[in-house]
Amino acid sequence: MSPERTGARTRLDPATRREQLLQTGARLFAEQPFEEVSIEEISKLAGVSRGLMYRYFATKRDLFRAVVQEAAHRLGEVPDPDPGLPFEEQLTARLDAYIAAYEANATLVRAAYAGMASADEEVRAIIAAQARGHEDSIMGAISSAGAVETPKLRMAVRGWVLMCRMLMIDWLGSREITRDELLDLFRKCLLALIGDALASRLSTSP
Repeated sequence: MSPERTGARTRLDPATRREQLLQTGARLFAEQPFEEVSIEEISKLAGVSRGLMYRYFATKRDLFRAVVQEAAHRLGEVPDPDPGLPFEEQLTARLDAYIAAYEANATLVRAAYAGMASADEEVRAIIAAQARGHEDSIMGAISSAGAVETPKLRMAVRGWVLMCRMLMIDWLGSREITRDELLDLFRKCLLALIGDALASRLSTSP
C-alpha cells in the first residue's frame, strides 16, 4: 500500500506504522537511558500524535518490551548450519550467522540491552529465553559431535554465550577489531572451553 499524505503526516497501514514506532523507540532507547525517553519524544520523532502512539503502545514500558521481544525474535531466526559439515566448520558458520544477525538488527539489540538496568521481570525473561535458545543450539551441536553433556559443560557454554552477547554489543559501537577477528575470538574461546569434552574429535588447528 502506498502511504498517503495527511497534512504533515503520513498515513501508513497498521503493520508498517507499528514497525516505524518500534524502530523509532529502539533508536531513542539505544541512545538514552530508559528513564530519559518520553512518549512525547517518540511520537514527535515518528511524526505521529500521542493519541495514535497510545493506540499501538499504552505505555513507554509496553513499547520497550516490544522492542526487546522483536530483537529476541530476529536474533532467534539464525539458521542452523549444514549438519553434515565438520564441527569446526559448523561452528564458524553458526558464528558468522550470529554476528550477521546482530549487525542487521544493531539498533534493536543496543536498545534492548541498554535498558536492562530498568528492565522488568518480563523483559528479563525475554532476554534470558533468547540466550537459552542460543545455548541450547550450541549444546546440540556439541552433543552431535560426540560430547556427553554435563552440568559443567553446559555452564561453560552458558558463560560463553553471555560473553559473546556483551562483546557483540560493545563491538557494534566500537569496531575495535575486524569482524573476522571477532569471529575468530568467539570460536577460539569456545573451543578452549569445550576441548576436553570433545578431545580428539576437534581439530588442533590454532
